[in-house]
Amino acid sequence: MPRFGIGWISLVLACFSWGCAVSTDAPTTVPPQALPVHYQKTMCFGPCPAFTFAVDLSGRAELEVLRPLREAPLDALAPGHYAAQLQDVHAWNARVHEALGSVHYAQLDSVYDNPRVTDLPATITICNGKSVTNRYNGPDLTTLYAALDEAMAALKWHPIETK
Repeated sequence: MPRFGIGWISLVLACFSWGCAVSTDAPTTVPPQALPVHYQKTMCFGPCPAFTFAVDLSGRAELEVLRPLREAPLDALAPGHYAAQLQDVHAWNARVHEALGSVHYAQLDSVYDNPRVTDLPATITICNGKSVTNRYNGPDLTTLYAALDEAMAALKWHPIETK
């Protein structure tokens, strides 16, 4: 049977009496998560803009421009891939939640389309795990699209390399 000296016992007792817990001196703040959104306008046979805009939980935004956008300042972006960072996640979340609520997004069907109608671009959104493809005879989602367009225009885009 091993023998423990008084020093060892004192150390064990001191550990229990002082508490071997993690120090709470430093505040642990978790940065807020951004509401992830995917917003895409597909190609048409004419000159319509085509792009994909996405925001992830960290607030990182990516934009792929397939055909130039028409509204300033985004009209200056050539086709390619761009990245930006949301500066105010709380404002982003509030704005997107407000826009989703105003169009009753949760109650929308997943697809509004007619395959017999050609040459119309689709607008695809994915928010809160729900996808809505709006190509033909769908609901008026102008409020949602405007909120996302304004958010895109407000970001400082930087070109990125892609694989």
